[in-house]
Amino acid sequence: MSTPEQTIAELRAENRLLRVAVAEAEQVAHDLRHEYDEAITKVSVLERRIEQMRKRIYGATSERHHPGQQSLDLGTPTELPVDAFVTTVASPTSGGAADVSDSSAVTAIRPIGKRPQVGRHPGRRALPADAEVVISDVTVPEQERLDANGQPLPMLGYRTTDKWDYRVGTYLIRRFRRAIYGQPFSEASDRIVAPAPACLIPQGKMTDAALIHTVIDKFADHLPLYRQQQRAGRTGIHLSRATLVGHVAAVAMAVRPIAEAIAEQVRRARFVHLDDTPVKLLCPGHGKTVTGRIWVYRSAQETAFQFTTSREGRHPAEFLGGYRGFIVADAYAGHNQLYGAERATFVCCWAHVRRNFHKIHEQYPLALRMVEDIKRLYDIEDDLRVVDDNERRRGRQTRAIPVLADIHRRLTAARGPLAPSSDIGLAVSYALSRWQTLTRYTEHGFLPIDNNPAENALRPWAVGRKNWLFVGSATGGERAATLATLIENCRLQGLDPYAYLCDTVAALHQGRTDYHALTPRAAAQSRDARIA
Repeated sequence: MSTPEQTIAELRAENRLLRVAVAEAEQVAHDLRHEYDEAITKVSVLERRIEQMRKRIYGATSERHHPGQQSLDLGTPTELPVDAFVTTVASPTSGGAADVSDSSAVTAIRPIGKRPQVGRHPGRRALPADAEVVISDVTVPEQERLDANGQPLPMLGYRTTDKWDYRVGTYLIRRFRRAIYGQPFSEASDRIVAPAPACLIPQGKMTDAALIHTVIDKFADHLPLYRQQQRAGRTGIHLSRATLVGHVAAVAMAVRPIAEAIAEQVRRARFVHLDDTPVKLLCPGHGKTVTGRIWVYRSAQETAFQFTTSREGRHPAEFLGGYRGFIVADAYAGHNQLYGAERATFVCCWAHVRRNFHKIHEQYPLALRMVEDIKRLYDIEDDLRVVDDNERRRGRQTRAIPVLADIHRRLTAARGPLAPSSDIGLAVSYALSRWQTLTRYTEHGFLPIDNNPAENALRPWAVGRKNWLFVGSATGGERAATLATLIENCRLQGLDPYAYLCDTVAALHQGRTDYHALTPRAAAQSRDARIA
């Protein structure tokens, strides 16, 4: 029988063991609670991402904020039968809908004409006899149509050349009749023939206007070349895809010096908007595409595009050269080599900050408050839109800086308790880590508050790539950037790109090399001067 002292010692030992077991159990419980909290946070983040994806697919894409607007219950999209998405092509003889596998339906949309034999060129097709013909007579100046004795040569007839021309909405044949002068029955070498009109493709069957029409259809109206081929085929005009590619190449080669002049003027600006968007680049022989890039450089008045095969930061660095002005852009790390002493100054975009909060403003009161506060900044900009740069700077200093101070205090106070990996935590960190570059626009009256002009300039590319799908080669991408540069600047200046390119190509044929005077901006200034 144990003594009381032994019993006490045993109880104390058992108590120690129990304390250790309780401590271990508490540690396990603490770990489980921590894992549970992490799991709840992760589930919450994933649920919000799912909701964001639903809204991206089924909801409105506008970032416009309407205070007090009720959120929509998007729910699960109603499932539709597969037949609802099947579009059939009617057979010309069936009178009804044809199955998509029916060869007659496919035949109905094929281009007219036989496929030429492999390795054998069928030659040029004859122009339709019933097409409208517009005659343009080309003569030789009187002082140049004299014989050896100084006597005027009578006109013997015309040397005729037929080319396809284009009149808005109509294909027609433009017949150039080049006057021939000489004595009757004289040798051909003694006769004088009016020179052929200058053309981007001298031996081609298309006038410059028709070539430019191909370019406008693709890069202004986003009509792929194969659709242009089909449309022309419906009118009896048979054009190969390679011919249309040649049209684009000829126009791009002619106007490239003007696009380079625009890029040079952009590099002289006080500030440049910088952004990029992906485009698919075809890899011939591999059956796949890689991701290329279209870069936009936009000043207050002009825009230049650049095509590259990657998103490496060296590409904008090479384009901008030693630019030392202000660059308005997003926080892409590849741009960092552009900034620093003796280099450009970074101005961060407030639209990107707002976008981060707008995505989650229905879940977090802080995000909603941020959207409203940023709206106050934009309201100030709207009020100062019509004033000069000095007045705008003073207005920003007196009105915008107090709002920015309130925003900074609110974000700093909220940053501590927020999970860094949460959506709201990431949005707050994005703004605070770039605060100096976000407030830099208040130091100058000419700087913009955001990079929206660059994003707007890239919208045509987003529409275009949904239609033409990919760029065929790096050279094709460079041509596209050249032509898009001129078309976008025509849009900025309120010019018709078709009329502008026709006039500009005609000026180039006359030997003009003052490319800075041929830009859309210069053309708009000349137009305004004539109106005034």
